[in-house]
Amino acid sequence: MSGKRPSALNALVILLLVAGLFIWWVNTLTNGDPLWFVRSFSAQADWITIYWDGQMATTFPGDPEYTAVMETFASAAERWTGYEGSVGMSDESLALLRAEGRFLELHYNEPVLIHTRHLFPEARVFFVPLAGTHANYRRLFSGLADAPRIGVLNLSEEGFAALIDAVEQAVEHTSSSD
Repeated sequence: MSGKRPSALNALVILLLVAGLFIWWVNTLTNGDPLWFVRSFSAQADWITIYWDGQMATTFPGDPEYTAVMETFASAAERWTGYEGSVGMSDESLALLRAEGRFLELHYNEPVLIHTRHLFPEARVFFVPLAGTHANYRRLFSGLADAPRIGVLNLSEEGFAALIDAVEQAVEHTSSSD
């Protein structure tokens, strides 16, 4: 009886394939996103609200400010650096940011998802504090309603800085056209 025995290389390849599928499966079950490993975000907000030092501005697709802020947000969202599962924002902090702070909200009519291996859920609104305590940690909140849920993504320093610059330029453009 002459039979070929599997080589150590074949066994290693099969083991790595099974391990990879197991890791994918566990992460998919954990966060409900089968594409958790994809670092892309292309969903376009239906409108963007910017709160800046007591002033509020809303921008829509087609506005020059919208494009710059949306592209920069999408790039920053793709480059998250961590997740904090127990961080939330109080109603008081949210009200203060809207009334006096520097704050960005991206609104979607249908829930959208930022792919991550973390339990960062679908959102109809993304909340980004641009100044203050939460901004120091570059936190991105999500929510299905008008308030953020517990759990935040931390954005990269470069992406967050670019987002602040894009929002500041949008504010300058909006206030100069009034």
